Amino acid sequence: MITKKITSFYFLISSLTIIMLFNGCKKDENNPVDTGNTQTSQIAITIGSGTKPQYSWSGGNVFSLSIVRTANQTVVVWGLATPGQNGITSPITNGTAPTGSVETAGTERTLTAGVQYRVSISRLDGTIGFKEFTP
Repeated sequence: MITKKITSFYFLISSLTIIMLFNGCKKDENNPVDTGNTQTSQIAITIGSGTKPQYSWSGGNVFSLSIVRTANQTVVVWGLATPGQNGITSPITNGTAPTGSVETAGTERTLTAGVQYRVSISRLDGTIGFKEFTP
C-alpha cells in the first residue's frame, strides 16, 4: 500500500515536471508560440502574424471560434459563432465577423503584441482545435 502511494507520488511529480518543461519554452519573436498544447487538438490551426492575425484550418466549416488570453482563459476577448450550424469558413481575420456569423465577444478586435493568446474552434459534432500564440 505504501509502495503504491510512493509510486503514485513520483509519477505525479514526473508528470508535473514534464508539463513545466513544455510551458517554460521560449518563443521565437517572429513566429507564434506553440506550447505543446495542440497535441490533443483534432483540428490543425494555422495562425498568421500581427495583431490582427488570420486563422485558418482544414477539414471544413466550424461552428465557433474564440480567442482568450492564456493568463485569463475564462474571458473570451473576441469570438464568433453560427448558431445551429457549422457556418464559419476558413480563413477568418481577427476582429472581422463574416456575414451569417454572430460576434460573441469583441473587447479585443485588435490583439496586444507580446501577450499570449489561445484560439479555439469547434464543430457541432464535438470536434475541436486550439493553439496558443503570441502576436
